[in-house]
Amino acid sequence: MTAPRMAMTRAILIMLLLALGSLLGANAAFAHAALVESHPADGAVLDGVPPMVRLRFNEPVSPLVIGLTDARGRRHHVLKTLARNEVLEISVPPDMPRGSHILSYRVNSGDGHPIGGSVVFSIGAPTETGTRPRAEGEGVRIPIVLARTIVYIGLFAGVGGAFFRAWLAPGLAGRGTDHALVALMATGFLACSASLGLQGVDALGGVLTDMASAATWAAGWATSYGMTVAAGTAALLLGWLSLRGPSGWRRVCSLLAMGMLGLSLSLSGHASAAAPQWVTRPAVFIHAVGVAYWIGALFPLLVAIRKSPEAAFPIVRRFSTGALVAVAALTLAGIALTVIQMGSPANLIDTTYGQVLIAKTLLVGTLLVLAALNRLWLTPAMTIPDGSGAKWLARSIKAEIILCLAILALVGLWRVTPPPRAIAAISEASRSASVHLHSNKLMAQLTLSQGGAGGTRVRIVIATGQAEPMNPKEITLHLEKPDAGIEPISRQARKVGTDGWEVASLALPVAGAWKVKVDILVDDFEKVSLEGTMTVGH
Repeated sequence: MTAPRMAMTRAILIMLLLALGSLLGANAAFAHAALVESHPADGAVLDGVPPMVRLRFNEPVSPLVIGLTDARGRRHHVLKTLARNEVLEISVPPDMPRGSHILSYRVNSGDGHPIGGSVVFSIGAPTETGTRPRAEGEGVRIPIVLARTIVYIGLFAGVGGAFFRAWLAPGLAGRGTDHALVALMATGFLACSASLGLQGVDALGGVLTDMASAATWAAGWATSYGMTVAAGTAALLLGWLSLRGPSGWRRVCSLLAMGMLGLSLSLSGHASAAAPQWVTRPAVFIHAVGVAYWIGALFPLLVAIRKSPEAAFPIVRRFSTGALVAVAALTLAGIALTVIQMGSPANLIDTTYGQVLIAKTLLVGTLLVLAALNRLWLTPAMTIPDGSGAKWLARSIKAEIILCLAILALVGLWRVTPPPRAIAAISEASRSASVHLHSNKLMAQLTLSQGGAGGTRVRIVIATGQAEPMNPKEITLHLEKPDAGIEPISRQARKVGTDGWEVASLALPVAGAWKVKVDILVDDFEKVSLEGTMTVGH
């Protein structure tokens, strides 16, 4: 193995080891969050003002915006909110009037994507309070996709190009090439900044003019995408530093830049948020570095071939050898991520994410065909004296650049297209029924979940008449459906966690309205029964 090739191999190994600790040590991220239950329940009618509203999600969340619109149309923005893993406890003002009230929330999921919704509860009797606020903003989707695409171009073409100049073409002269790489990285830096503000707008459910607010930028930074922007900015700065100074300095800076590039893309997003983290985060890192190695070389190669095919020939050969390793690594990583994200082959056709993946795969396939053509025929043809081989290779590289831009634009669409894995998690969380039972003394929130390893199960949370958590001594659940000839099914609930009870492995084969009764043994001398109706789906 030649000295330059050994140096390049050592550099790649050092780069992978450099980022491995950061990848494995990063905090675990999750899929899109989904509201599992609320207390009081959505639509509940209470006798008095509850001291708080408790929202439980299927994963830990952090609050972004919490607002309460009361029955008189007043908007309460300053609400004390306590986040405890997947539970939010939101204090309610004690002077709430009679009527219906809307609690609106926007929270940040572990993968950096905001989700929102509303819970309606009434005091005394329900009244008309208008329509619920929208949960997701639509106005920033196109700017977000455009900003992300430009970020990718700046990182892959700019930082990747700087790595190519430092390691594969250290003797390549041409201030024009370096100026072009600086322009790409500067554009990527501006796009990083803009995308952070747009992330904040999306997180708060606002409009583009909200980017003038400091709170918007703080909200964007508070999401997991904030760390992506920080690492991406560091990669762009290191890439810029690698274009000046002695050879050793250039190589060290470009190596660190590639490591930060891979780390940046592995810190947020759908792919890195999937479980298991020890597979997805390193896979995203390897995929990103492989893509940067390939895309970053295209523009400098094109300039070198046009300027001097003879001098460019050994550079092309070195790049071609390294590209075999890069393509193999990014392909394996991409396959692993695809299997985890898609879940089922049917999702390739049935989901927008899958359709984007098909389009991307077709473009990547075309790119691989061009790469094989370059390596097997056009690169050897560069030695033809009339220069025709170099001309055809330059044309092929131009086509690769166009294809890469199209692929990056498609990848940008994934920011607003949740993968089937995330959709399935939300669907699983929402495949439930709930009912709120109450008396003057006690309340019970019942949530029925269908499917899963434990079959149909019912979760029960008990609170006082003022919605304060309490811990009863014993709970028994009774379910019956007289119109189907089904007599009461009685099950003893077991304590789960600090504030919940559960009845698992229920068999409810008939859909429709079921009568529900909950017997609550408060202590050895007091027993309270709550009754209602819960609709069970198929």
